Amino acid sequence: MQPKPSDREDSTPLIEDSTQLELTEVEVLPSQSTRTKIRKPRNLPRTEPPLFTTKSMEMIASGAPVISATQAFLKPPDWSEYGQERLYFQKHFGKGRYIEFYVLNKQKHQAESISTQAEREILEQYGVMAARLHAVFATYASLQSEPWKEPFHLLGTDLIKTLKVHNSNKFTKSQKLKAVADLAWVVGTLGAVIHWFEGDMDLCVRERSLLWIVSVQEYTQPNVDGESEELHEVVIRVQPGLWTHSFLNREGAQQRKALYQYGLIPKEVFDIDPHRRKMATSMALYLIQNSRSRPNGVYTVESLLESVLPSSDIEKALSDRRYGWKLKESVDNALLTLKDNLKIDIDFDDETYPLWLRPVWSLPDEIADLPTKERNQQLLGAKWLPDSYISKHWFPAKLTFRLPVQIQECLDELETRRTEKTSRASAGANTTRNKSNSKVKGTTAKALLPAAELDGKTVKAARQAKGWTQAQLATTIGKSVSWVKLVESDRRRAVDEDQSLLRQVLGIQ
Repeated sequence: MQPKPSDREDSTPLIEDSTQLELTEVEVLPSQSTRTKIRKPRNLPRTEPPLFTTKSMEMIASGAPVISATQAFLKPPDWSEYGQERLYFQKHFGKGRYIEFYVLNKQKHQAESISTQAEREILEQYGVMAARLHAVFATYASLQSEPWKEPFHLLGTDLIKTLKVHNSNKFTKSQKLKAVADLAWVVGTLGAVIHWFEGDMDLCVRERSLLWIVSVQEYTQPNVDGESEELHEVVIRVQPGLWTHSFLNREGAQQRKALYQYGLIPKEVFDIDPHRRKMATSMALYLIQNSRSRPNGVYTVESLLESVLPSSDIEKALSDRRYGWKLKESVDNALLTLKDNLKIDIDFDDETYPLWLRPVWSLPDEIADLPTKERNQQLLGAKWLPDSYISKHWFPAKLTFRLPVQIQECLDELETRRTEKTSRASAGANTTRNKSNSKVKGTTAKALLPAAELDGKTVKAARQAKGWTQAQLATTIGKSVSWVKLVESDRRRAVDEDQSLLRQVLGIQ
């Protein structure tokens, strides 16, 4: 049960920019108009370069406003009413801290196409795509030295590629640009009321702020019929809201008057199809943004699903056995996408996540290849899953997500740099310590460096020669079964230390 919000009418801030909304993925039809050669618009404002052009990952703001806004977009049914067809989403963080969100699309100066559309309809139509564009905005904001003062401009054609908007030849460039423009307007309607304080810092936040102040400039070209127009380019101006002064303030963090919370987001997050892989998209956005808040990466299935799914879906899984089974299948497939696409290591807890409950793809081949009933009989002692297995076994099961080593190393390096700027004295000590550690690690790596690269066939043949299952090998070297499967299929390269360990354990020369 959600606490009753207070002063709802007063907590709705004003919007400075006009907005519009009418395009959705389903409603857009391929254009029938005659194409003509379009001249490139001149005098475009200076825009930011596209993301991931020179590197495979980017910094992203990851403070509480960013994470909770992502959840607000992903969970439309969990928005509550505070007035007739007026909605709010509330996220609590403990110790009296909370953030409320509102869809601010009822201002009199806004376009009729957005002001006449129901708030819940907007959220349901644009949820996961809005969460993706929100993540893009948070990425660009993290690159600004003072984001609350520094607007940035983005090209619509760049966003089409980043977000994979209408990733089909059915739609014209003009239609795709229109989709980007409308999506930007939607993200720009999200307002926040923030109550936050940090007990060990001089930080107490009670503010109302638009998350992103968005305006859109459209560049059109008359069509050959002389009446209709085609969009040739869109420039989106984004001014990060005042919340960034408290949650994305590098200098303020050094003075212990503000927070500076960031993470890293890999390009592969945006390569996941948000329509065919909606669950995986939602999990990827949340796990990446929340990785600094939960460095151990441990979740129960229930806590993970509560973060990305509406509560109604979870309740239905508990009451409807068939729906629960389908939800588990969907989650298992999403986890596989995270493992294959984002290279995230997923470890299933031995005590709470028994083999019979795990995804088939994570099981040793000799078990995974068995028919379902035979596999259940071998692992569970019965052909059918037990009653209430969703609530009693699956929801409490624990799993650990480990980001790719490259991301973790970059985060550690960024954290080291920030520490050095905060305190020169400790920086000197840390630098000395890091150099010492680097020498030790370098010596160890050289000592363990294998004579030649191990391939998957060699590892598999050596394991089978010992009569071991993949599970036995995983237990012996302290890895997961999925890790062993990836190495044996050459979908993952074992680092030098692990190669040396495999050689020693399996007797490979």
